[in-house]
Order: sequence, then C-alpha cells, then structure tokens
Amino acid sequence: MRGDRFLLAQALTNLLENAMEFSPEGGEVELRAERSGDDALILVRDQGPGLPEYARRRAFERFFSLPRPDGRKGTGLGLSLVREVAALHGGRVEIGPGKAVGAEARLTLPLT
Repeated sequence: MRGDRFLLAQALTNLLENAMEFSPEGGEVELRAERSGDDALILVRDQGPGLPEYARRRAFERFFSLPRPDGRKGTGLGLSLVREVAALHGGRVEIGPGKAVGAEARLTLPLT
C-alpha cells in the first residue's frame, strides 16, 4: 500500500481511540486487517452502545460528536479526519452496527 504513514496512523489511532472510549470497562476492542480484492480492509469493532441511526448519518461531519459513556464530549474532528485521510488515499470509511453489539468501523484502502 502506498500512502502517507503519518496520516494513515492518525486515522487508525482515531478509530481505535473512539472504540476504546465507547467500550464499557473491561470490554474488548477488535482490530482486524484483511485483503478484500484489490483493497485492504481494516475493521475496528467495539462493545459499546453502538450508534443511533441519526448519528450514523452524521458521524463523519466535522464537529459532530456524541457524549462518551463517562459524560465527556469529543471535539467531533476525529472521524472527519478519518474520512479525509481515506479519501486522500482513494479509499472510504463507514461505521455501522457491530455483529452483536457495539459499532464497527470499516476503513477500505486500495492496495495498488
């Protein structure tokens, strides 16, 4: 994969930090990478409350943020940055419900 190492690391860090912040105490965060055709697929899953439908539509908007389980609120810039980094590398990012609980972020980046 070709890309900017710093930007890609920042995007992955943002996805992981979000997953950890929304997971309950003692919960697990899953990080998985696999090849999907000509793309790399990076999955980040958490065991948190998941995202309501309205939040999934707005999750990548700059300054949109949901309160964390501890009551804190983020800046709303992390997922916006992830979307921009994905686009700069010819990829995309999506967030949806996890398999059983929580949320799943899917970062897809071209390998060529």
